[in-house]
Amino acid sequence: MRILSVGTSGKNCTVAILEDEIIKKEINNQEGQTHSQTLMPQIKEIMEAENLNFDMIDAYAVSVGPGSFTGIRIGVSTIKGFCISHPKKVFDVPSLLALAYNVKDFRGTIVSCIDAKNDNVYSAIYDNTSGIPQLLGDYISDNVEVLIDKIKGIKGSVIIVGDGVNLLKERIHLDNVEYASEDKNIEYASSIAFAAIDMDKENKATTGTLLSPLYLKKSQAERELESKIN
Repeated sequence: MRILSVGTSGKNCTVAILEDEIIKKEINNQEGQTHSQTLMPQIKEIMEAENLNFDMIDAYAVSVGPGSFTGIRIGVSTIKGFCISHPKKVFDVPSLLALAYNVKDFRGTIVSCIDAKNDNVYSAIYDNTSGIPQLLGDYISDNVEVLIDKIKGIKGSVIIVGDGVNLLKERIHLDNVEYASEDKNIEYASSIAFAAIDMDKENKATTGTLLSPLYLKKSQAERELESKIN
């Protein structure tokens, strides 16, 4: 299976081509330009570099959030657009799951954590004893102290991954907890694609029509609008 994978939910605008579970090419851009400026040129570059057209792509994978509201919309709308002219099966990969795949070789509990600002986090806890991260409980969108309490209750080896690491390093000092290296704490299209491969094994594909963002809270604009209405 040849997958075109994109990630735009964080600071890294990332695109990859995977073929039969091998990364053929990946392009990452953290230069500060908006994802709306960089995503399509990156896709064009990677397709040309691999001498591919959309008829040669078997599936799309995209991170659907949580993360940057604007970034998520850019990635999701781009894949939805591709599905209009070149329909394929689609894998809607939560960004927290993609982060877990950055440290997939770790055996134990993976805590994916994204800084949601103002001491809040988006987080998910995964059991990775089998090598395929399995979500434990619900997604977390709350104050960081709520997550800290949950981490303190985990038995066995724990690794924390994502840009939320910086919120936790000074607050958690436990022998069973380690932190992913800095290069693992951003979203990669290759990890999104590897998550999609495992999702495919469980028949968890969706379609461009059904593809939608995963928001764990309303955007600031929506909250401000509601406050004016109320």
